[in-house]
Parts: sequence; C-alpha cells; structure tokens
Amino acid sequence: MIFGVNPIRGAIVRLLSRHSEGMTSGAIHRELNATYQTVFRHLQELESAGAVTSDAGEKRQGQRVIYVVDSDAVRAALAGYEDYLLED
Repeated sequence: MIFGVNPIRGAIVRLLSRHSEGMTSGAIHRELNATYQTVFRHLQELESAGAVTSDAGEKRQGQRVIYVVDSDAVRAALAGYEDYLLED
C-alpha cells in the first residue's frame, strides 16, 4: 500500500487494465478473492472518481454490468498527483 491507497482499488484497476473488454463485478470479486460487497463498493468509488466506467444506465438492479478502466483518466490522475507531491 502506497500513501494509504486502498490495495483492493489498486488491484481492481490493475485487473481491469489487463481486461480491455471489461469485467463484471462478480468476475472481479472471484478473481481477487474478495467479497462481492467489498468489490462493488470500491467499483462505485472508482466510477465516481472517473477511473472506471460501466455500461450501466440509471438502473443497475438485475443487470449484468461491465466495468472498464479509463486508462487516460488514471494516467492523468497519477500525473496530477505526482506534480502535487513533487512540486518544485
């Protein structure tokens, strides 16, 4: 864990970056051996932050939702964080 970043969120982003076609929350939780509730909560946070997108509309209930990492958004966030931390 680096600077308090949650390791599950990092693992989700890393896993999705290896699956460009995206993955369901169920597949992610099985792959990471984490509880479904934990993975789902972190996916919601990542989606709110713009690091992950989904094909879900307003209603998610009963749908098979595919999550995909937004690599450009992750890179931009990391670059911005680096600039902030290592400000000259």
